[in-house]
Amino acid sequence: MTMSLYQRALAFGLLFGIAFTATSADFKQENKPENLKALFELVHQTVHVKKDNKGATALFAAMIPNEARAKAAFSDKIAPDVRSAILDMHKKLNFKEDSAAKVARPTQTVVQVHGAKTEDIIAYRDGSVAYKEFPGGAKRVAAMALKPGMTFYEVEYLEPGKSAGMKYHLLYWDGKQWSMMGPAWRVLKEDGKK
Repeated sequence: MTMSLYQRALAFGLLFGIAFTATSADFKQENKPENLKALFELVHQTVHVKKDNKGATALFAAMIPNEARAKAAFSDKIAPDVRSAILDMHKKLNFKEDSAAKVARPTQTVVQVHGAKTEDIIAYRDGSVAYKEFPGGAKRVAAMALKPGMTFYEVEYLEPGKSAGMKYHLLYWDGKQWSMMGPAWRVLKEDGKK
């Protein structure tokens, strides 16, 4: 079973009063899937090789969007209550200094990145990348909230030779850096209301 850091943060009530906004000075973010993969590899290396939990947590937490960054992913037609529910979910996520230690296990050294456009996630065609790699709830979020024509990514940490691991949901380029919508379906009801 794949358990995201969002799940762990909500389940364990992780609280940390510092807002993380900085990324590693050595890492230049670019709107390319290989750059997103490199960012997740850097997080893993920072926490498990360099043993710098604070630095890794800052890298990871910097992907949680504020309202302006989330707006880059939102459809112009998003309902106000849907927008509020997603933004409130992000506001409730806070991180302890050692949160990055839970991002992936030390043995999960393989990073995979899978991308799909909003329309492909909504269509959720059998055999497509969206169908194979995106959770079913992502289809609902895409239909209710996400900007058409935009590419979103699922990022997964795996142990070598394994096909399931720790997955992170709905990452996107916000115009300046990588952001993560996360499992927004958890705060939205089937009928589109929060």
